[in-house]
Amino acid sequence: MNHRIIVLVLLFLSSLSAEYNMTVLDKYHDNLCHILVDTSNRIDNYFVEDNCTESSTTRAEIINSFAIENRLGLEKDLRLRLRLSLPKIQKNLRLVFEDETNDNSLYNSTKLTNQHIDEKRYYLRLEYLKFVKESLNIAFAGGVRIRNSHLIPYANVRSSYDLYKKKKVESKLYNRLRFYTDGEVEDIFEFNTKYDVSDSVDFYWRNQLSYSNSEEFQTLINDVTWIKNLNDKEEVGAGLGLVSNLTNFKTSDTDYIHLHVMFHHTFYKDWIYYQVAPSVLWRANNDFKTSYRYMMNFGFLFNTD
Repeated sequence: MNHRIIVLVLLFLSSLSAEYNMTVLDKYHDNLCHILVDTSNRIDNYFVEDNCTESSTTRAEIINSFAIENRLGLEKDLRLRLRLSLPKIQKNLRLVFEDETNDNSLYNSTKLTNQHIDEKRYYLRLEYLKFVKESLNIAFAGGVRIRNSHLIPYANVRSSYDLYKKKKVESKLYNRLRFYTDGEVEDIFEFNTKYDVSDSVDFYWRNQLSYSNSEEFQTLINDVTWIKNLNDKEEVGAGLGLVSNLTNFKTSDTDYIHLHVMFHHTFYKDWIYYQVAPSVLWRANNDFKTSYRYMMNFGFLFNTD
């Protein structure tokens, strides 16, 4: 059954390559982009009535993911994200709506949620970006976490600081601190470095520590990744990652190690793409026995920037 699903997906991609099949999709894509812009402009005009001709910009993304791993079987997930800018109210103000997998910075290709759309939690927030200094970027946000009819307000502060930036090397510190009205607190801290090997090749070193007072462990991620742009439509990558669980920020236990590769192809204009992402994993809950994982992502972009 799993192999049949892959075959059907590949046949679907092949059929999309025919121009006559894409005409209808182009119309749906353009219509949805116009709807998003009109919606954000209405919000802008509701609060600010002036003669300003600046229009809102929007960016939305839908990603459908499938993965097969021995001992785990078929996994799937659907991710949604929408960002509306509101320039008339405030140039640096934007409205963001996304599901919990897009909001979760720990989300990666090693585990999919298998959740139906109506089972997920969603986040709606109003975000204000403030550039304090050239090397420091701070964003303040307030919003609600939504699940069915249950709403939990929250506030967060997100900041990034250019620790080092010269020629080919760029290092950044990142932090997102969030408070929920039900008492939950989340904090994510990152130290990331990018090295430009050449005009088409980049090397990334990512380090992330995540804390939540509702979780038993803290999560530590260390990952090195190599990315090469083949052309404007395609890129390939490979990397090695280690994910660990910490107890009281002291004792560390390895959760899993994964060797991952990726091929990304924007195959129709600039708004439909797919990613093939196979990997090899050694998980603690499987006594670090080798497992093989094959993942595919299909993405649709709606961008009016």
